[in-house]
Amino acid sequence: MMASATRLRRPRFFVALGICGMLLGLGVFLVLLGESSVLRAVGVALIIGAWVLPVLYAVKLRARAEFKKTASSEDVRRSQKAVINGVTKARQGLSTSLNRQDRALQRIEERLHSLTAESQSRTFTIDEADIDVLFVTSNGAGLGHISRMMAIARELPGKRSAELLTLSTAYRNVGGQGMTVHYFPSSEASGQDPRRWNRHFRAHLNRLMESSLPRLVVFDGTWVYSALAEVCRAKGIPLVWVQRGMWREEADLASTQRHHAATVADYVIVPGDYAGEERVDSGPRITPVYTGPVVMTTKDELLDREFACAALNLDPGRKYVLLNLGGGDISDPTTLAHSFRHLLAEMAPELVPVQVISPLSPRPETVPGVERIRAYPVMKYVRAFEFMVCAAGYNSSQEAVSLGIPAIMVPNRMTRTDDQVRRTRQLAAQGLCFNAEDEAGQRQALAQMLDLEQRAALQQRLDALNEPRGAQEAASFLESLIEQAGWIQRAETLEGSPTNGA
Repeated sequence: MMASATRLRRPRFFVALGICGMLLGLGVFLVLLGESSVLRAVGVALIIGAWVLPVLYAVKLRARAEFKKTASSEDVRRSQKAVINGVTKARQGLSTSLNRQDRALQRIEERLHSLTAESQSRTFTIDEADIDVLFVTSNGAGLGHISRMMAIARELPGKRSAELLTLSTAYRNVGGQGMTVHYFPSSEASGQDPRRWNRHFRAHLNRLMESSLPRLVVFDGTWVYSALAEVCRAKGIPLVWVQRGMWREEADLASTQRHHAATVADYVIVPGDYAGEERVDSGPRITPVYTGPVVMTTKDELLDREFACAALNLDPGRKYVLLNLGGGDISDPTTLAHSFRHLLAEMAPELVPVQVISPLSPRPETVPGVERIRAYPVMKYVRAFEFMVCAAGYNSSQEAVSLGIPAIMVPNRMTRTDDQVRRTRQLAAQGLCFNAEDEAGQRQALAQMLDLEQRAALQQRLDALNEPRGAQEAASFLESLIEQAGWIQRAETLEGSPTNGA
């Protein structure tokens, strides 16, 4: 019976040895290959535990064997006392070892905090800033992000300086707008793996911020790059996230960043939309700042028709319709520009379509009966046109409405984030545009636009709107942040004269 009990216990003993062996191996691995002091300290604790646990188990088994060899109560009491003493000594030794490890880990943690504080104090050089604001944009599908940033930058007080860092390949088209522009190829443009690209982007941001030392960073995009958030946090630079509104419901629900914005940004600005008000739940610690619509071109910047036609090389004796539908060859039967070209030829042959060529597109071929222009910003020339047909993206729609330009808006259903269908329907419901969601809708919208009474009614509603002040309101908020960030300049040191003991 005793032999049987012993055999039953042996498997458990070997299992315990196996576990201890695994702990020992893991501890040796962390000690030898751990990248930080904390990992190496954990490895030491595992090695000690791997040795102590078998000792405790062996003491326990030995005591049980002694119990079975003797039947005297005295021997039993001696064995019990020996076991108790052995276990007590083992526990004391283990407790002492663990206390030492706790103290070592505490010292390591304190040192890490100290190093972090020293690093942050060295990099937080707001009093030596070269520029006030660094605007950063994602690559996007066009110039929308850049246009919003430049619109806000123009409204900053004259004493403020700003630069732009963009991932858009159309960066050359915004040169000469009075702002230094930095370009860094996106992951898609460079063909790089996102993780590898993020490392290089982080290094680029570090170099750029060390040379320009901005007081504030403002990002416009739907996803804050981890490299941008990490560099701003490490250098103590506030990060403002500008979120164009009217997100698709599924995109909004899937965005962990948008509803936990404090994990990647310090402030959130939501530009307004003529289609309707929107409220965003940014999560704890951040209350979004809501502004009016942000537009780059204002009414006082519009050229009169004669000058606009001359600037675009158009004959002022003819009538034109602006086709601003994004990319796509007007000769391609699958494009919206192609379908509207033929609708105009059928329903209003006296009107000449003028297609805006995306700065991201190659130089287009000549198409009979169609004028093609490449201009940025194009909206300051809109008085050359009878009306416009445009995509329902944020910038095009807000500027068409704010500038009082009668427009047929065509929503793009293929966008990942921007809900252009909802925007177009809500604008049309207010009588601020004509909606053209499909082929039948395009024909109906063009018929409405060609009806002079309906176009006059649309024009009257547009003229009754107030001009947007979103860019000014956003710039005012940024100015308040810049002024708040200047508190560190009030720190000072008074040098004391050395004293002797006399």
